[in-house]
Amino acid sequence: MQPLNPFLAAFFKPGNPIASQCSPVHHHILLVPTTEFLLTSRETESGQSSAELIASEEFLGSHVLRIPSPATAAGGKDAVGNLREVRGKARQYSTLNGRSVVIKDATVYSNKGFKTLAQAQLQSDSLWYADTVEPRQWLVYYISRPLVGTWEEIIVEPAIFSEGMAKRKREEANQISAIENGEPSLPRKKEIKSFHDLLNHFPIIARQMHPGLEKLFREFTMVFQKPLPPPPSASDIPDPLPDGPIATAMRKVRSDSISGRRLSVNGEGGSGGTENFFAEDDEFVMRASLETAVTSAIDLFQSVDKQQLSMLGATTDLTGPIVERLIERYVAENVHGLLWPRLAAMRRQDDLELEAKIRQMEFIDISQLGISIEGGLGAKHELTTRLEAAVAQFRKMATATCAQDMMDSLLSTMKAATRLTQQPRPDVQDGATSEKPILTINADTLVSLFLHVVIRAGVRNLQARLLYMRHFIYIDDVESGEMGYALSTFEAVLAYLLKDSGTLRRASRRNKALWDATRKGDMAELKRIMDPNANPIEDDEDEPTPSPISSRAPSISWSMMNGSSRRSSTVFTPSEAYSQGSGLSHVFPFQSPSEDKAGLPPIKRPKKVSMDVRSMSSGSEYSYRSNAASVATMGSGIEGDTSIERLCQTQDSLGESVPMMAIQNGRPEVLRYLLSLTDYFPLDAILQDCNHEGTSLLSAAVQLGHTELIDIILDFVMSSATEPQLRTYFALQDSRGRSIAHYLFHSPALIARIGKLLPWRQKDKNGQTPLFALCRSYDHANYHEMVETGLKVATEAQGDGEPLHLDEHVDLKGNTLLHIINDHQLALQILRYCDVDVNATNDRKFTPLMVASKYGRYDMVRALYSDRRVDIAAKELRGLTAVELAKDDDVRNKIDDLTLFTMPPGADARVTGVVRSFFVEDATIRLVLKSGAPADSTSYTVTTSRRSVADFERLASLLAMENPASWIPNISNQRSPFQIPSKPSRALLKDIQIRTHSFLNILLVHPTFANHEMLWEFFLVPELQADMLELRSRLKAEVRTEKVRDEYEPLEDLREVEQFVDHAREMVRGVNYATKNVARRINSVGVAAAAGLLTRHARHRVRDLRRVA
Repeated sequence: MQPLNPFLAAFFKPGNPIASQCSPVHHHILLVPTTEFLLTSRETESGQSSAELIASEEFLGSHVLRIPSPATAAGGKDAVGNLREVRGKARQYSTLNGRSVVIKDATVYSNKGFKTLAQAQLQSDSLWYADTVEPRQWLVYYISRPLVGTWEEIIVEPAIFSEGMAKRKREEANQISAIENGEPSLPRKKEIKSFHDLLNHFPIIARQMHPGLEKLFREFTMVFQKPLPPPPSASDIPDPLPDGPIATAMRKVRSDSISGRRLSVNGEGGSGGTENFFAEDDEFVMRASLETAVTSAIDLFQSVDKQQLSMLGATTDLTGPIVERLIERYVAENVHGLLWPRLAAMRRQDDLELEAKIRQMEFIDISQLGISIEGGLGAKHELTTRLEAAVAQFRKMATATCAQDMMDSLLSTMKAATRLTQQPRPDVQDGATSEKPILTINADTLVSLFLHVVIRAGVRNLQARLLYMRHFIYIDDVESGEMGYALSTFEAVLAYLLKDSGTLRRASRRNKALWDATRKGDMAELKRIMDPNANPIEDDEDEPTPSPISSRAPSISWSMMNGSSRRSSTVFTPSEAYSQGSGLSHVFPFQSPSEDKAGLPPIKRPKKVSMDVRSMSSGSEYSYRSNAASVATMGSGIEGDTSIERLCQTQDSLGESVPMMAIQNGRPEVLRYLLSLTDYFPLDAILQDCNHEGTSLLSAAVQLGHTELIDIILDFVMSSATEPQLRTYFALQDSRGRSIAHYLFHSPALIARIGKLLPWRQKDKNGQTPLFALCRSYDHANYHEMVETGLKVATEAQGDGEPLHLDEHVDLKGNTLLHIINDHQLALQILRYCDVDVNATNDRKFTPLMVASKYGRYDMVRALYSDRRVDIAAKELRGLTAVELAKDDDVRNKIDDLTLFTMPPGADARVTGVVRSFFVEDATIRLVLKSGAPADSTSYTVTTSRRSVADFERLASLLAMENPASWIPNISNQRSPFQIPSKPSRALLKDIQIRTHSFLNILLVHPTFANHEMLWEFFLVPELQADMLELRSRLKAEVRTEKVRDEYEPLEDLREVEQFVDHAREMVRGVNYATKNVARRINSVGVAAAAGLLTRHARHRVRDLRRVA
């Protein structure tokens, strides 16, 4: 039972003066915030508790609208006018305490008199009767949030420990205690992630640096996009502009003797590279230009007002090195469009050769890259799936905007490739930190993983990107540490692909031959490949086979592939460029100054990574202390392995194995041949065979609906596997969480064959069970038989001998089988034989009856109407019932007929009643009357008429005119449902329908009016002539008056009559009071019992949560 709304509890509390001021009641409307909002939010402005604020007269009075009553009766023509005209227009209302609100459509806005402006959504409405002896009818509109106060949601933190939770709690507690003690709290520091963010947060710094940065980038652009000089014959030859810092740096590079150093490193003569060196887009020129631009930008930052820099240091967590990195990335991003195309063009020939060789390795399998995977196909699938994250990270390099972005992508790739093999150290306790992470992976394995990533990613210009990352990053030292190791590994991979990948290309070609034969169904070629005595596929190339990543191969240094890894002495190193007056320590006085170092630091040795790391060499800091466990590197005998055993284990880029290719291409003869090779395809391999989406062989065959393929696999599996293995295999789920049972609509014959072994209660990622999936296959040719068999088998597989529990077959949107099924006969079986909640609602508060009505499934509606448990008056979130949600008028009329026959018939078997009511655009109400009489033993004759409330009132007045001494029930309601025209009250509409229905049925059993011709005309004649009816009733009344005057003498002594009437009134009043008193006591007992049940349930829930915790 839902708790009582706090607003209603405070408003109707005995002695509340606000409720007594609302007189008459039908001139007032209560705007009640929802119970959920009031119980899950708190007010932060007034400092009062939520209960105190809600109970205050200001809060209660501000949520009571004072609305003068129109002159007409309820349901008649109102002063509102046309509803279409008032739609979208704002209307002002006054509150009980003199404030005003504005209502437009379904939104309420606070207006004059409110301290703060607020808005809330009008939701549903209802009629409320207070627990008093003489209850009055209150109209309640629920709104989404209160109009008074500032409210915030009460965040209930889950009882789940997260990293850093204790530290955050301590900081919050310290801050709260500091505020309570009167200490000034430190402002929250700004989060700066880029130099662009820094300029946005500090506009004064941006204003001071903008001219210098604009000039710097303009000069950089002019230098690299310099137009041709005017010809000597030109009439006007302008004087050359003075050189800026970038042009000066370029001239210095050309004039220095750096060429000698460069040629000595490459081992060439002194005149071989002179021409290339003086080229306009030479690598050294670009490096010097970029480094000069970065240095100039840092100098611009240092020239900013010192007060602004101090504010920057005090309000952020930035340090000098961090700011330098931000400036470098900012400059690099702005000049990337000028540098990268030139650099890519310089290395294009080498990259074309490399890309051509990578394309030839497109069909290589990960097991042929020198990695032995323990754990079978399952471990291989897991490894390949996790490496997809590394491939996705590496592909981001293609869209990088600077060298730093490429480096970030490379580091992310390495972390993604190694994260899958990280193991926790038992000798390191929690909270302890180590200098270097210990990984269960060695350098050879990392290179093999990188080979797979590079081949699968398909990124172009790889050698240019390596050169870009190695020589165009200055602040960070890319020659050592994690960056140096990543670059060296990347360089080793590229060198291997370019020089020693012949065995992989041969393996790729043989894989493609096997896959093509399988897909095309070429049995002769397939048998030739699978024959161990046949000649292997001839290669087009004769390449040497030594592998540089083999443990038996000689150690090779890869640092010289793209030139020397040591920068030229003319191009400053990070220490040279930023330790001599370029630091930012004076900007951040709160940092400890670093020790001064005399002289320049020694030149670092070039980074060299030896691939002969299996001998525990110190060339790789990752491999020195590592030991591969689950993923081990083997020798060159496995790398590029093209043996039949290895070929049978290969998979394409989608993770499809050779048997999977036969299934996906519909080759039963190929699949039968492959399964006959039990040495190469044992049972365990078949049971574990899944593609990257987790689809097993049998699941793929079922999804295709190929009967022959299904029989081949199923016969093979069921003849060899045990029942537990079969259950495990049938329960395998793909990436969507679906197993074989979820695809049974492709092959319904399997339901009876293997239905008892299937997991019928298993749910996919949408929360749908296999039975749910069967019920959703509306367009299946054998829909009825398939679902009927599924219901029967699922009930038997339940194993408890009870009816099928439909609460176990509910999806994540709350839909049950009755919501989605589209066969009325199946619906009747479910209603009769299954354990089902017929009024269960989904997340949109739709019952099965509402769904069937909305989509025009009349047979389903009729089946649901036949069950007495179905609530035909249930409402969804907008307050609409099933008949109001009907697809069209035809369906709505049929539902009205069904509603009619749910009413009890009269003594003559006729059924008459008001089946529906609805609003009309002219601000009136229409009531649909139906009357059905049996035509024969199997059919009824139904008449339909539509009447307004004014028609019912006219009928009552005319009957009273003809029979003034007879009692006639009252149908008048002083409240109009159109008091808020933009959202008329559906609760009042339903109340009027109930009143008119009761009025009609009372008259049909009334001793005076049961056979009155006017009453029967009212629900049998579609169109009535009101003036003719009134004239006839007036004539009858005159005739009756004359008859009474002629036949009866007038009474002179009325005392006995008055005493009888008074006594009768007292008796009726006493019975009325006693009845209401009993009803109140019963209601109190029911509320108390429900509250006790709710309390016990809450206690049990808390106890269960404590046990779980």
